Amino acid sequence: MQLKRLKLVNYRNYTDFEHEFNNLKTIIIGQNAQGKSNILEAINILATSQSDRAEKDSDLVFWNKEHSLIFANIETIDAELNIALQINPTGRRKLKINDVPKRAPQADLVGNFFAVMFSCDDLYLIKGSPSIRRSWLDSILFQLDKKYHKTLLDYQKSIAQKNALLKQSHEAMLSRKALKEQLDVWNTQILNFGTDIIFTRLNFIDEIKPIAKDFQRKISKDTEALDIIYKSSILQSSVFSHQDLLTLFKATLDKSFEEELMRGQSLVGPHRDDAIFMINEKEAKSFASQGQQRSTILSIKLAELKIIEKRKGEVPVLLLDDVFAELDENRQDFLLHNLPRNIQTFLTTTHISDIQKEFLKDAQIIEIQNGQVLQSECKLA
Repeated sequence: MQLKRLKLVNYRNYTDFEHEFNNLKTIIIGQNAQGKSNILEAINILATSQSDRAEKDSDLVFWNKEHSLIFANIETIDAELNIALQINPTGRRKLKINDVPKRAPQADLVGNFFAVMFSCDDLYLIKGSPSIRRSWLDSILFQLDKKYHKTLLDYQKSIAQKNALLKQSHEAMLSRKALKEQLDVWNTQILNFGTDIIFTRLNFIDEIKPIAKDFQRKISKDTEALDIIYKSSILQSSVFSHQDLLTLFKATLDKSFEEELMRGQSLVGPHRDDAIFMINEKEAKSFASQGQQRSTILSIKLAELKIIEKRKGEVPVLLLDDVFAELDENRQDFLLHNLPRNIQTFLTTTHISDIQKEFLKDAQIIEIQNGQVLQSECKLA
């Protein structure tokens, strides 16, 4: 899979950006806050439909403009795709694929283009809040399973409706019986959607864990054993059938009724879950060194590449956002020598000296300043 052309109109700080990518390696150079990461963000949105850097779609639209546009020409193993995505400040999007309008822009976008993003902010995947780790799980699963994306959106809508009912319960003066009946309507949806989400996440953890564990072992020369544990609000073990999970979820929801009523919010479900990274049987968030944490993120990202290639039959595009400044020479070397063959890679940096000479060979180099391309060249050696 290869991104052949990208055009951005009124996207972030780009009023009009257009570039063709004929090389497998593209290095984007520029000082901070010039727009390097915005290019990778736009590419990643084509794969996951979401941005990890923007709280709302209005953040993606150039100041005082009606909307932003992302156009992409993509070459897959057996087809060519033309994607046109319009992002509006209201959150409503429009999408065309090969000039055909799509009725569900977010759901129809995912599953056409595949990418793995690795940024310097990914250390927060270990050190940050559970919501960051849930977003990581969701973003990779959006690409692997189109149904998962719709299920998560339906689940989030049901949780929002349930929370609104819980907050209004005191003002509405509903009897406990009437309130329970109304909550049961939303709980039924939450049960079905939530069980599918947790089950899919558990299966993905089981899939990525041995692959990432093997990478971590190789990076550390057999001194670090990586484990990933899914921490759920409804279960203690990861070995559950779908029906067992559904039954346990319902029992936990029933048990939590009084506490949810008292606190005015939904306390049970995948929106409260977490993924815990362990190194040598200790939680990496508290006990791992920065070097160990960097190795863990590197292992996870390499594992993502392998899983997407295996499941989708396409080598995804790799997006490296200012990570070489964070990786020492040994980890840079490990990354470069464990990438799939013929993988298209985009890399941003402030200093080209941070990048190994081997990676510079045959790379297209683009220099960015204030949302403009200053120059573009191909480095042959």
